[in-house]
Amino acid sequence: MENKIIPGKGFGKIKFGMTEDEVIDILGKPDEIEVQEMDDNEVVNVYYYDDMGVSLSFDSLEDFRLVEFSFDDNVYTLENNFYPGMSRELFLEHANELGEYSVEDFSEEDTDVNELYAFEDKNINIWITDGVVDTIQIGPFWNDDDNVNWPD
Repeated sequence: MENKIIPGKGFGKIKFGMTEDEVIDILGKPDEIEVQEMDDNEVVNVYYYDDMGVSLSFDSLEDFRLVEFSFDDNVYTLENNFYPGMSRELFLEHANELGEYSVEDFSEEDTDVNELYAFEDKNINIWITDGVVDTIQIGPFWNDDDNVNWPD
């Protein structure tokens, strides 16, 4: 399986817009499935592939098509420079290569320091915990507020 993260598309043979069955045909059954029920009757099925260090989210608002990847293993690379496990300092040296971003601080007393770097134009979120990139999340590109630009 190719481990290069491609913004707006996915990784390897796994692409945004795939169904749960299509993903299972390629990756096999997940280690765990979490069903998240949202306030607006939206349901998200999250598939966890622990050994691979990736989770995939399928959203009922998009007919349970694949809408988000989360990567937490350093075998995955984004834009050849970014990977889970890299230091905050190294990440910040290259962050502008991904474009403009916003930063949210989720630090609380007596917990790990958590920062979220959101690159809205590329639908990329990078989470930093205790000075290390913890998770890279990507979503599909959008044509407008209501329509996903599903990759081919």
